[in-house]
Amino acid sequence: MRVDIRSQKLTPDREKRLISKFLQAQGRGWSCGEKICFTSDDDNAQETVDAPLMTCACCGHRNMDTSEFKRTYEEVDVSEINELRLREGDNDEDIEDAEDSDDTDANGGLEGPRSKRTQGYHRQLMEREPLSIPYNDNGDTKKVELWRLRSVWPAKKPDELAEEKDNLPDYMFDNEGNPVYYNLHPEFVREKVSAESVKSYSATICSNCKSSLNNKRTPWRSIVSGVDFGDARRLGLEPLTERERQIISKVRHYLYVIKIESNTADGRLIERGQSKLKGHGIFFADDSTRLVSDLLSLESINGDVSLQLVGPEGEYDSLAKKVLGSANVEGRGWVIYQWLKVLQEVNDHYKYDDKLPEYDEVKARLKTANEALIKDAECVNDESVAREIQIRKDDARHIRTTGVGEVEVDVGNNSDDDFPLKCSLIMSNAKNERGSDADREYLVNAAEALGNPDKKSHMTRREKYPRNDYEHGEENLVMIAPDTFIFGKAYGNKGPTLSKYEIEHLLMQYTTNAGSNRFLLCQLFESNWRHGVIGNMHAKVSSDPIEFEKVAKEFASEGFQARLRVAVKDPDGPDAKYVLSRLVPYMTFGGRKSVFGALERNQTAGEILAMNRHQGCGHSFLTFGIDDINHPNSIRFALPSSNNNTFPAVVSSASQVEMERGIKLMEGEGSIPIPQSYKERTKLMNNNPVGAAMSFKNMVHDIMSILVGIKPSNHSGDNNRTTKTVFISPDTFIGMIGTSRAFIGKTETTGSGSLHFHVIIWGGLSAELLESVADIPELCKEVASVLDSQFSAKLDRSDHIKDLVHKTIPTVKGLMKTRASANAKSVALDTSAQDTSDKDTSDVRGNTSDINGSNGSDNDSDVHMEGVSHPASEPQTQDTPSLANSVQDTSNASRDTSNEMESTDKGSDMASLHTSPTKGECSILCLKLLLLELLLTFILYSE
Repeated sequence: MRVDIRSQKLTPDREKRLISKFLQAQGRGWSCGEKICFTSDDDNAQETVDAPLMTCACCGHRNMDTSEFKRTYEEVDVSEINELRLREGDNDEDIEDAEDSDDTDANGGLEGPRSKRTQGYHRQLMEREPLSIPYNDNGDTKKVELWRLRSVWPAKKPDELAEEKDNLPDYMFDNEGNPVYYNLHPEFVREKVSAESVKSYSATICSNCKSSLNNKRTPWRSIVSGVDFGDARRLGLEPLTERERQIISKVRHYLYVIKIESNTADGRLIERGQSKLKGHGIFFADDSTRLVSDLLSLESINGDVSLQLVGPEGEYDSLAKKVLGSANVEGRGWVIYQWLKVLQEVNDHYKYDDKLPEYDEVKARLKTANEALIKDAECVNDESVAREIQIRKDDARHIRTTGVGEVEVDVGNNSDDDFPLKCSLIMSNAKNERGSDADREYLVNAAEALGNPDKKSHMTRREKYPRNDYEHGEENLVMIAPDTFIFGKAYGNKGPTLSKYEIEHLLMQYTTNAGSNRFLLCQLFESNWRHGVIGNMHAKVSSDPIEFEKVAKEFASEGFQARLRVAVKDPDGPDAKYVLSRLVPYMTFGGRKSVFGALERNQTAGEILAMNRHQGCGHSFLTFGIDDINHPNSIRFALPSSNNNTFPAVVSSASQVEMERGIKLMEGEGSIPIPQSYKERTKLMNNNPVGAAMSFKNMVHDIMSILVGIKPSNHSGDNNRTTKTVFISPDTFIGMIGTSRAFIGKTETTGSGSLHFHVIIWGGLSAELLESVADIPELCKEVASVLDSQFSAKLDRSDHIKDLVHKTIPTVKGLMKTRASANAKSVALDTSAQDTSDKDTSDVRGNTSDINGSNGSDNDSDVHMEGVSHPASEPQTQDTPSLANSVQDTSNASRDTSNEMESTDKGSDMASLHTSPTKGECSILCLKLLLLELLLTFILYSE
């Protein structure tokens, strides 16, 4: 038994191997002090510190290029992928609306669906006149070429290519000398480094697309198959806010509530990572999808949105004044105008709209609508609600939020930035946890679903022929997010919702347009949730249609309806029990395996109990999360890519330092800037939650499969047919808690929006073993040694210093006032010393006693130093040793990495005012206060 216990010990060598493997799987460039090289064997590959975040030029899919991911990337010479050329066609024939052809010859030798685009029509688009669009609030215009929206390489006109013909390879021209264009994202085709005069080009292709091309099949969800979402950045279009996206969308599926509250108290920020205002967008599912025809009417602009101002009475006018001009609340006229003008040219759903009015008229309409929105804003002042919200936001990890009194130092110039806006989707009302009330609510909902005559009908704005997913599935999707689907097309899917592979492809696009569109994310989630319930219910009915027919007849009978009415009034009576026994097996079955379904939480509790019966008592209960605000992978996933050679595709040494320290080191390293301040990073994660979710998902998978030793069965790429039981030899793999046998875990979110994972793990030293060796001292020592190697706790040095400084000087305001007071007293002492040198200094002692905080009345202006005042029994008589001791004490405090900090009372003379102060002692006091100020500034900047 002693050998078995020792085998579970986490030795330093084993710990180093696990951490190294974990960091490498995460794509981190440093592992246990050793550098990991992620650069490929390609001579043209850019050197990168962390794993490259590559994008496929064929399908636009982006992911980490490491061995842990199922999709890999490689550089392919363009001459080897002639199948990706645009189809040949008549220059004068527009065949954009022609039927798809499955002819192999017409498809360039590929089997499967093919894009309708032709060489001739693309050249024709290049000859069109540029479009003038406004680019600022003054209405100043610029010209843009709409053909650049299409993902076609090379992104040059025929005349430009003809001038470079002598330096270009032959495959870029046909037999007649016309340029040849390819179905490739031009951003991810690069010129090879070569000494030859003739250039050569390579494209980054993912393993999925390469496999299809090798098998002479059209790559799924690629440009050549007809899937091209366009890229608005090629025209320099301004990204939309949720408010602006709601204005230009033709399909409205949600009621949008913008909640604004103040984030300041006594001149300080309350919640870190925010500006002076906190914004929260709340989506409520409408009773029916609504189609809007006149986008610029007042009813259309404000018909699906409302504004709430949350705060104490008397501050509503101040809040309303602060939100004026905010793009999150008011639509920017020039942004809406430029998007509508472009969409009317390229999007099939906007082409036949009435011609846009002049810019000044559109600007005036939006101004009127914005004023009406703010005028009709609802003012909320409910302290109980605010207190409940604050409790739900409580997070010991301080991710995306901190407590009152924290100071956020913003090193950047963000005066023109808008406040971060977190968004939420409300699916249904909160459930009451009391059993009888829950039964009553369940019965009331059942009465509504079954058409109980006692239920009063409500007015609805549903149209006579409402839109539904089965008839307008993809059309609803592309019209709710026109900035994501610029051409008004998605996958050509005939089904009511997108498949999981299509959703993955959409959210993993290099543009991050889909991941940043909260309307689209809510629609995708709700659509899959609803159709998941429908599918489960259909399976239940299909399993026994005869029995279900009997139950349906019983439900429709007058007797059952009467018992249902009685059950609603008395949920504890016999009629209620009978109705529940008949309804529960059918009404809840559809939500059993659905996300946020009615029985999902109950099912999890049952699974835990079943695991306890089978595996025994769980060994460990762990909770871990990700600091998504500062995690390099989260930042990179949340930012769009402009190529595969610069950040965020690759990470240079300077870029890595910028992400870790938040300090700008280099200018012009790439076109995608790295967010520096905490506020900028919070705004980035709020705007693109997919980046944080992807990093969290990968982290959970790597922790469980590498550090714990059990691969999650529901990770992307697995399915229900995958064997879920695998043999793990205890001699070959021991994780951080020993040999693990099983686990069950769930993901949750905090009130601030960050993700964390709760997991129960069975394995290691079981509870039965601990109980059996409890009375054997020798084995208890072995067990203690193993547990000590697996579990430990410590605080970072920064936490100790932060706690010391905050206890010593609560606020920056207090520090500044104390410095001013000390300087004034130093001048006074200097003047007094010139008048008389032997005057009694007792009055000076009394005047300076407020520095200790003993007589202070203002908590913000007084510096409390009782904990660091020098004992009266140890007076300081020399200035130089006193200063040296002070600096040495501060240095020792900053180097302390233990769990318990030594007392700072000993050897400190920072408030040694028990003896008569002199000019030198006051100067020392000023120096010490300055030292603490520098220390506080260093800590705040280092965060």
